[in-house]
Amino acid sequence: MKNLLLLIVVFAIGIGSYAQKRVQIPKSLRDISVQREYTQPLDGSEITEGTQVVPYKSASVFDEEIIGDNFADQQTNRALMNRTYLYNDGTMGVTWTRGMDAPAFPNRGTGYNYYDGNAWGPWPSVRIETQRCGWPSLAPLGENGEIVVAHNAIDALVINRRDEKGTGTWVETILQGPPGYEKVSWPRIVTSGQDHNIVHVLGQIRNGYNGQEIAQAYYRSQDGGETWDIMNQIIEGVGPDYYTQIDADAEVFAEPRAGVIAFICVSHWHDLFMMKSYDEGDTWEKTVIWEHPYPFWDWDNSITTDTLWVPDNSVSIALDSDGMAHVVLGLSRIAHWEAGASYSYWPYSDGIAYWNETMPPFEDENPHDALDPIDVLIEDYNLIGWTQDVNNNGSIDFLDDLMAYPEKGISTMTNIVVDELNQIFLTFASTTEGYDNTVYNYKHIWVRTSPDNGNTWGDFYDMTSAMIHIYDECIYPLLTAGSDDNIYLMYNVDADPGLASREDHAWQQNKLYFLTILKDDILSINNPVEFTENDVSQNYPNPFNATSVVNVNIRKTCELSLDVINITGQKVFEINPIKAKPGKNTISIDAGKLSPGIYFYTVRAGETAITKKMVVE
Repeated sequence: MKNLLLLIVVFAIGIGSYAQKRVQIPKSLRDISVQREYTQPLDGSEITEGTQVVPYKSASVFDEEIIGDNFADQQTNRALMNRTYLYNDGTMGVTWTRGMDAPAFPNRGTGYNYYDGNAWGPWPSVRIETQRCGWPSLAPLGENGEIVVAHNAIDALVINRRDEKGTGTWVETILQGPPGYEKVSWPRIVTSGQDHNIVHVLGQIRNGYNGQEIAQAYYRSQDGGETWDIMNQIIEGVGPDYYTQIDADAEVFAEPRAGVIAFICVSHWHDLFMMKSYDEGDTWEKTVIWEHPYPFWDWDNSITTDTLWVPDNSVSIALDSDGMAHVVLGLSRIAHWEAGASYSYWPYSDGIAYWNETMPPFEDENPHDALDPIDVLIEDYNLIGWTQDVNNNGSIDFLDDLMAYPEKGISTMTNIVVDELNQIFLTFASTTEGYDNTVYNYKHIWVRTSPDNGNTWGDFYDMTSAMIHIYDECIYPLLTAGSDDNIYLMYNVDADPGLASREDHAWQQNKLYFLTILKDDILSINNPVEFTENDVSQNYPNPFNATSVVNVNIRKTCELSLDVINITGQKVFEINPIKAKPGKNTISIDAGKLSPGIYFYTVRAGETAITKKMVVE
């Protein structure tokens, strides 16, 4: 008699959990490279015309809420800025770059929504600025206010403040660079001090300021943004004595904690480094986490003799309750074989690396050899994320084509928070097998946790495995810096993989989703095994004469088995227990040598058994 084949269905309802075991991308795919031209990243000042707009498909939502929409789909060139905030009273503010009139986006600016503790406000219909802006970053201000910084298309950073979060009129001011270099782009903001009145801003000044094509500048206000006592400061360690430039959108702040201010910078083309201040920005200490073998990158003179594993330009940093930094980054593989702006990139690179200040930096003793995560990094120590073997068949099964985001790997767009108990929550976007539009696999949003400050790591959870997302590209996951009993996740949903701004597809409506995740649901992996009768489907089709399937929804990894008996009570065959993962699993029954008649199948998981009738024709 033919064996029954147990298949894992990827369309799980709710949160799909997956064990830690890594299945590597096949070497034949890892060796595929493409060429790209390096161009100055977008700051949104470009205006084009004449692209068709495609409407977004509708979908129903279970435990998530859509809080806004957008057509301007690129939210960053590299690292995600801090765009959300959870206040102590349970209210929340969120921001994003919002543009609705593709492709010129004349009304582009900050999309803002506010959760008042009970409900989100209506989707925004206008920007908060008086002028065209982009790349907003949000922070609390004063006793109960908020502050947003963005860059405009011409000459400055645009700062909006108000005394009461979620309500009232925004007060707008301009923060410019030095004479002749007024334009500042790609800002980041945090606030510190007991009353959140010390404002810290990072921005980037272009066109040769301070001897760098792009210079990183620091700004500080100690009176809530009324005046600025530090302007256009090039912090020691980031200037022309160290780097030819600091790449656009390369930096991201940690939420200040324990009297510490910290930010991190990332690029393919310079060191991954962290700056920390213990005195509210008066002085800074630099730590190089991933040293680049070519310290002064020059496109005409810096030639690699081998491929290089590098950060994939997505990075996140969080401080624990003691002020210790935790950093996560995506991994990529590049090479620059000859002079000029073209370079080679391996889109099937995969991995999320992890570092904290108790760990040594990532090093490569020979500067011309690749640091290969496949061989060097250690799983669940400094390699903590990768694409998942969703169907549990021992291989990663993608379609022939891969939609690669600029310079990013398969698992990318990392974000991390650490709560008061030093429990770590990691999220990232990862190309996911089993979900595709027949051309490309979709990216899903994944979460993984550490209950003990990075010492051990738990299961992977697909936060977008619900049926409503089987035809969705889910990207730009961003956790709020704070948490309570829950963590809070905002992300972008697109109908097609890729970015319209990069001409991967036509302009179309995107939606901003906000998801509340109970910590206990993802920190605890000891969920009950028992299922109810409703969790075991009637086989379909029924009656059948070839193949029929039974769907079984289980709640933790366990041994799943099935027996079939005839009407006289004889067991006609059985499937031995097979390890199955949480979510919906499918048992495929091949009638084979079964004679026509009535049978009963029993599904067992742990101590629970459910029996149902089937008919073979």
